[in-house]
Amino acid sequence: MRAPAFCFIVEAMRTLKPELLKSFLQENPVVVDVRPPGQYKPGDLEGALHIPLSEIQQGSHNLPKDRPLLLVCERGVLSELAGLYLEAAGYEQVYNLEGGLQKLRKVAEGQ
Repeated sequence: MRAPAFCFIVEAMRTLKPELLKSFLQENPVVVDVRPPGQYKPGDLEGALHIPLSEIQQGSHNLPKDRPLLLVCERGVLSELAGLYLEAAGYEQVYNLEGGLQKLRKVAEGQ
């Protein structure tokens, strides 16, 4: 049986479990908090850049393509959307923090 003339390969967004964050940070990723200004709180994730989703959608950023990008938001939804925009713009090393900062806090508290 022959394969169809066209095949679509859909790669799921790379997700990073909060439990693996510490070891992933050793790979020197650029951490980007994509929450809107009204939700952003400096210091929620040390060293994170604040680039709201709206700026990523518009391409108003200078994120490097040669380093891993770890996208974060409160629950992992906005960061996943931001990742789709970045992948469409040619970024290949894009990761989404699974469950966002909300899940990271629970893991840190041992829940």
